[in-house]
Amino acid sequence: MICLYCHSRIREEADLITMFKRQKPLCMPCRKKLSLWRPGERCASCHRLMDRDECPDCRFLAENYRRPGKIMCMMDYTGEVKMLFHRYKFTKDAALSEVIAMFLKCRFGEYDMSIPIPVSAARMEERGYNQTSMVLRAAKVPYRDILATDKAERQSEHSRRARLTAPNPFHLKDDWAVSSLAGKRVLVVDDIYTTGITVHQALEKIYTLKPCAADVLTFSKA
Repeated sequence: MICLYCHSRIREEADLITMFKRQKPLCMPCRKKLSLWRPGERCASCHRLMDRDECPDCRFLAENYRRPGKIMCMMDYTGEVKMLFHRYKFTKDAALSEVIAMFLKCRFGEYDMSIPIPVSAARMEERGYNQTSMVLRAAKVPYRDILATDKAERQSEHSRRARLTAPNPFHLKDDWAVSSLAGKRVLVVDDIYTTGITVHQALEKIYTLKPCAADVLTFSKA
């Protein structure tokens, strides 16, 4: 089997355990590289590397949005991880969804519903897939698309300040009743958490359905 990240041949000794298991699509050296976290003190909430006593993004979000219960991050945004997502999102290397799915260490069964951040129709037509939903499918995690957006611009095209002050681009799909999430535990899933504004704007709409708890899972923290 070929490693989906470095394209080298994966050599794994066969034994009674590995003989009947599906081989992972990532070689051991790439697993180690993609698992690395940069050293340094991090924000206890969003996992941002800190260069001061207070996280400015979390302070802004706390002043303007209702916060989730917790934010879980699966990978740091190292050079290797950045290249992984660049290839996955912008060169349409959809097979890398299987690589990212390997890093999803989350108790999905604790939630009544996982909700991926949507992409616009224009972005879907350009890329051909929602990068977040595809990873959940690769990990065999059930999810529901209850949000939609018409926003076509990439977050990477905007400055940090522009992201923090942008209007809410999300809306609930028309076929979702107000009572559909009442009293439920939900997990909002996004690919890359930068300032956090995207997931908090999504949560702003989800909170109108009155879930009892809402957490966030992001594949990587930029």
